[in-house]
Amino acid sequence: MERKITIRILDRKFSVVAESPEQEHDMREAAESVDKKFYEYRRRLPGKSEEDILSIIAFNGFLEISRLERMLEERNEDDDVLLEKLRSYLGNIDEK
Repeated sequence: MERKITIRILDRKFSVVAESPEQEHDMREAAESVDKKFYEYRRRLPGKSEEDILSIIAFNGFLEISRLERMLEERNEDDDVLLEKLRSYLGNIDEK
C-alpha cells in the first residue's frame, strides 16, 4: 500500500512515497537520524558549512554500509562452509 508522506530534514520538507508502514517508519527514523547527526557535527565542527557537514554524514553512512556489506558477505561465506561440512557429515552417515 503506497502512501505519499512528507518528511522533514533540517527544516526542509520532502515528499516521498512509502510502500509500507514499515518503510514509512524507517524513512521518518532516517530523517530524524540525519537531523541528530547534523546538529552533533555542527557542535563538534564549528565553522563548517551545511554542505560540508552533510557530506561528512553521507560519507560516514556509506562507510558503515560498506562495513556491514563486508560483514554480511563474510557471514554468508561462513554459512556456505558450514553447510558444505554438514552435507559431507550427513553423506558419511548415509553411507554407513
